[in-house]
Amino acid sequence: MKLIVKAGRFHEDEDQSEYAHLLEHVAIRDVEKYRDLVTLLTVQGIDHRARTGRLFTSYYLFVPNSNKEKLNLGLNVLEQWAGAIIIDSSRLDMHRGSIIGELRPNDAYSDWLYNKEGEIILRNTSFPSSDRNKSIEAIKNINIGRLKNFYHDWYRPDLQAAIVVGSFNLDSLENIIQHKFSKLTKPFKSRNPAKAIKKFEYQLSGENQYESIKDSLNTNWRLDVFSKRTNYEFRFRSIKDIYSSFLQNLYESIITKRKTEYERQYQPSFSKYSTRYATNGLASSQISIGFMSVELDQKSASIEDKIFEAVKADVIMHSNFTQQDLQEAKDRLKSTLVISSPSSKELSTEYENHFIYQNAAPSDSARKKLANLINKISLSELQKFANERRNLLENTDFIFVNVPKIHIPEGHKIEKIIEKAYNTPIVKYRSPSEKIYSIKSVVDHNTNPKMNIVENTVGVTTVTFGNNIKVLLKPTTPQSPYFKNRIEVLGFQPILFNQNTELYNKQLLAHNYASMAGTGWHNHFQIEQFKRDNDMQMNFRTDQENFLIDGNFNRKNINDFFKLLFQYIKAPEDDIQAFNYWQKKIKERFSPYGIKDGSNFFHDKIEKIWNPKSPSFNEKDINEISQRELLLAYKEHFSNFDNYTFIITGDFQSSELIHEIAPYLSGLPVFEREGEKIKKWGKRQERRNDTLRYKGIEQSFSALFLPVKIEPTIKNQVILDLVNKAFYERLVKILRLDCYAPGAGGHWISLKDSLYTFQINFNSALGNDGKMVSNSMDEIENLKDQGIDYDWLHSHIKYTTQKFKSQINSFGYFNFWPQFLKESLEQERDYEEYILKYPGILENFISVEDVNRAITDYIKREDLQNFLVLPE
Repeated sequence: MKLIVKAGRFHEDEDQSEYAHLLEHVAIRDVEKYRDLVTLLTVQGIDHRARTGRLFTSYYLFVPNSNKEKLNLGLNVLEQWAGAIIIDSSRLDMHRGSIIGELRPNDAYSDWLYNKEGEIILRNTSFPSSDRNKSIEAIKNINIGRLKNFYHDWYRPDLQAAIVVGSFNLDSLENIIQHKFSKLTKPFKSRNPAKAIKKFEYQLSGENQYESIKDSLNTNWRLDVFSKRTNYEFRFRSIKDIYSSFLQNLYESIITKRKTEYERQYQPSFSKYSTRYATNGLASSQISIGFMSVELDQKSASIEDKIFEAVKADVIMHSNFTQQDLQEAKDRLKSTLVISSPSSKELSTEYENHFIYQNAAPSDSARKKLANLINKISLSELQKFANERRNLLENTDFIFVNVPKIHIPEGHKIEKIIEKAYNTPIVKYRSPSEKIYSIKSVVDHNTNPKMNIVENTVGVTTVTFGNNIKVLLKPTTPQSPYFKNRIEVLGFQPILFNQNTELYNKQLLAHNYASMAGTGWHNHFQIEQFKRDNDMQMNFRTDQENFLIDGNFNRKNINDFFKLLFQYIKAPEDDIQAFNYWQKKIKERFSPYGIKDGSNFFHDKIEKIWNPKSPSFNEKDINEISQRELLLAYKEHFSNFDNYTFIITGDFQSSELIHEIAPYLSGLPVFEREGEKIKKWGKRQERRNDTLRYKGIEQSFSALFLPVKIEPTIKNQVILDLVNKAFYERLVKILRLDCYAPGAGGHWISLKDSLYTFQINFNSALGNDGKMVSNSMDEIENLKDQGIDYDWLHSHIKYTTQKFKSQINSFGYFNFWPQFLKESLEQERDYEEYILKYPGILENFISVEDVNRAITDYIKREDLQNFLVLPE
């Protein structure tokens, strides 16, 4: 369900900057009929989203089924968004802070680079660029009268559309919609949106731009090349438009496949390449932006050679399209039009674009006719289109980063380099990496493995092999056809520390090397392609206590998955290029320009404070280890699978799968290891206040923990899940006064040690974190004083019960069982009892008094741990 309003940023007057966005935030929470709309939709299982564009604002509801009650609620919400938004001055502070938080970039470096280059790209297109500082000032000084003016000017029925797509009775729903929305009236005097539409126009003049910028964090010399073309997939109103969009789609399909192959080598001529830079979002997808980044040596003499080689590679990728290339691209395109029916979400987007941009409306009959149009596209036609697209001599921007101006070739010289590459004889395109179609077996099969099999009451089968490797199998039902026959594997082995820090670090690095290296039979890029071709994943990583091997695959590929695993175990890729590639990639994680978003980028440092033995390594460790040392550590590490447990979940029959995995896992080498286990909760219950510093950020990040000892009975676990929800709802509301996407909740640190923690995460303007911590603590006291009531408990018990039953009985993008079983084994939880008793206790034995008592007793501030992250 969607409500689309033709009112966006380009409809704002000079003194209304960011008001379209502000009104979107107001609408999501404040409507006449529902004063706590977000909570209402959440407990009904209805996902909700909204976004503000340049010409529109869209409100979305994702209703899980055609339940009459939910459909009616959804239509009521659309009606409220259309004509009953409350603009309340007492609630604008929350929306103001949330928007300023959203405008404040989490990753300041990436945001700076995107905006810096974006300004150059749009400079000669006549398309307006945004001014964030102006938007921030406007939101800080909201004029409620002008906000109401914006609402009354543009939120009117002639600029609105309700879109409902899904499985329902059309006639009855149409009558309801007509009844609800016919009450809306158009104002007597209406503003003309022509000015906003005029702003949306752009032009491509044909001229190239040559610029240089300084990047103080990523000091490497490089050239970023942006080619600007008309995006034919943005707007289509005629057969000719659709035909052009098909040509573009086929072209992008072939080039994307080739560039992906080309990048799969250790030293490609370009480091980054895309046919859709930043998803073409700079001019609202009207302009298709190609992107190529070329790493330059810090030597003037080699710059021209590097540019020539990159352009030549670009020409090769664009040349000599084959009939097979064309047919494969056509098949991919036709499958999206005919073979697979569009989802409700995809259809609703087509209707949305029809309303906003007057694109052709979706139609099943038209969809089938369009497949015939695809057949008419010839190879010569497509090749001509590709040749025009790759022409870097017009509508192209060349941005040199960090290169001193004295070393930058003049514009005419760059054009001569390009012309030279264009006039060089073109070799036929070939993928740099030879494709592999199957995985060679290097397993010493155990033909008669010894094993003990036990099945329990919740459908988990535990197999213990003769080498003491343990396997838990838990089949569940797939939530959609995509997950049919999908299997997920999670293997974990406790990390041991034996007082030898150097050896410990080498083991961690060795395990990490497997995630980015190949094997003695295939290089990294060949294996990655094989995994993509077969919809397979395999990862080697660590958590705070374990070495992990995880992955997923289709049932038919189970043997290839385990054959590949054994190739990694038996022989890592012994190639200096592979080693150098791994070193470069892993060091980028520690670089000042590494991605800094959310809380993950600083969580490792917090783990180190809690426990100095927590698994992590630094740039010094990576620089000091040699290839020989790494490979020796690798072979030693993967020669011992002592205390490994594998959890296998998904769509399968346990009795069949056991005999397929037995020859592999029963043959893993095992002997006793020495050392002590890492305890992730080592210093989790001591009051502390720490400051961490990072380059590349321009705001502060905070992580607060409130640890507490709680007896982990099943009833307490159920109660804490409810307390967790109340904690989240109250804290997030208060934190949104200053932060766009705060986090709050609780989780068990250790069941066997009765240790639980509540957690709060937020980012803030520099210097404002103290106020937000204070507000959080005040809100905790408010929660303790006010508690929850019967209506809240009733709705949340219903929602939690439905969610729990859905999680344990089916899987999709989220799979409940792997992590649950892993944590249950680690923390010695009786998971059978938990699964069997949880719903009954939740539905029958939890009272308002239970939850309020827990809120009072368990949310404690005595051992508050406050971690503050600031710019270096």
